[in-house]
Amino acid sequence: METELDDKKGKSKNRTLWTLRILLSVYAVLYVIIGSGDFLSFNAPNSWDIEYSALKILFAIFVIGYAISWKNELASGVIFIFWFLGMCYENFSLCTSDCGAGIAMGIPLLILSIFFIVYGIRKKR
Repeated sequence: METELDDKKGKSKNRTLWTLRILLSVYAVLYVIIGSGDFLSFNAPNSWDIEYSALKILFAIFVIGYAISWKNELASGVIFIFWFLGMCYENFSLCTSDCGAGIAMGIPLLILSIFFIVYGIRKKR
């Protein structure tokens, strides 16, 4: 009986992990599609000012967190929280146009990062 219960718990955890990874992948695709104008404009006159440089650094942090999410869920959740805090800082301090959109679009990743942290903590138990 206990082995069946353990198998069900293991399958449930595995489904939860794959659900988180799929949702993160969907978010990553949308992030690249929506943010590609900011990341691919290397020849624009203001592409290397502080606002766009911060967005490029935040994108690199997101890519690192995405890559780590396949190995260490807890660490990736923490990285995504730092990414969200960086987006908040960028939108409140550095942003000159379309402020607030980064925070609004970052809320789903904040929620996912909380789920990654909870999953990582439960996995260690």
